Amino acid sequence: MEYRDGRIHGFQLKFRKLSEDTERYLFALLALSEAGKIQQVPGKSLYATHYDEGHAWIMDCYFEKRLFDQIEEHLTPQADDLFAPFYPATRQYLHRLLALGESTRVRRVWRAKIGFLKSHYWYFVRARGKGYVYDPALGFSTEQEQRTEYESVAARIPDLKKTLLAVMADYRALLVQTGATASELARVDADTAAIEAEERREPKGKPDNRAMTEDVFWELIDHGLGNQSIGERLDTLPERLALFKAAAIRKFDQILRQMDNAACRHDIWGLAYLLRGGCSDDSFDAFRGWLILQGRRVFEATLASPDGFDVGLYHGESGGMDTLRDAAPTAYEWREGKAMKPVKAPLLELKGREIAEQDIASALPRVAAAVGAAG
Repeated sequence: MEYRDGRIHGFQLKFRKLSEDTERYLFALLALSEAGKIQQVPGKSLYATHYDEGHAWIMDCYFEKRLFDQIEEHLTPQADDLFAPFYPATRQYLHRLLALGESTRVRRVWRAKIGFLKSHYWYFVRARGKGYVYDPALGFSTEQEQRTEYESVAARIPDLKKTLLAVMADYRALLVQTGATASELARVDADTAAIEAEERREPKGKPDNRAMTEDVFWELIDHGLGNQSIGERLDTLPERLALFKAAAIRKFDQILRQMDNAACRHDIWGLAYLLRGGCSDDSFDAFRGWLILQGRRVFEATLASPDGFDVGLYHGESGGMDTLRDAAPTAYEWREGKAMKPVKAPLLELKGREIAEQDIASALPRVAAAVGAAG
């Protein structure tokens, strides 16, 4: 392979997943750099100086083959996305899809983006609304540190709102351009008004008087699975949960914590390590949330056999746990008009036989082989 004219020549695309090919391309850049075949710019990363042309070439190849499923998957936020508008390059690819008549795909990508932004925004608004209360149980932080953190959360809300409103305006313009119905536009307008007022809309729907069981919990988690992005599902979860009685909402939170605790195992951490190419405590926390959001079938199958995990489900990012944990308190406040008291939960700690990093591949050989093949 040779780097010239802004990209690597001789690099072969596999066309299985766009994210796989872009990751392989980055590793190829690194290998050429280490071999002294790429001249790096002092003070700048290889990614910043040598990646853009190659990425554009990869995208062009996927467009030429009309691999729209892979392109949509690559452009769709799969986890807790950066709180920012789409990058200019992403917008260009979305416009390109639109010009090819793929408006439904483009709308889905936008809805996924907005779902994450809204979930993040309402998390901050709710945290501010609770007011500052010192929590001595957080022994790792002082009273002043907790107060500073609270003030930082409150101070960020104006900028978050400005960003989100701008994205909502762009999305509405897209809907108008692509022939949205009056009801679709009305929903966006209602969401925008709620964001502007910093008051989340009250949930609407028929009350659900069922007791909260594991079956009902998974019914709520699985809602929209297969035809909605994680961001969209997280965005509507509190609204759907608020239709239940207060005791059921608290039970949902308890079951969520039980599922989180059940996945807090050394072998599941090993799975996350292989998929992510490393896994810190925070990354593992995010991964468990992502795993729950894959639905009951995937979650239970993964716990039963981590080495049987379908690596094709993973797209290089994971998250959603913070928003998942906020769903029940948000729904409870909507229904009861007051804060939900903390639910008793088991202490989170890694369970099972400890696996050293150098032994993970042998402990999960099928996943290790699949990840290696994908790379």
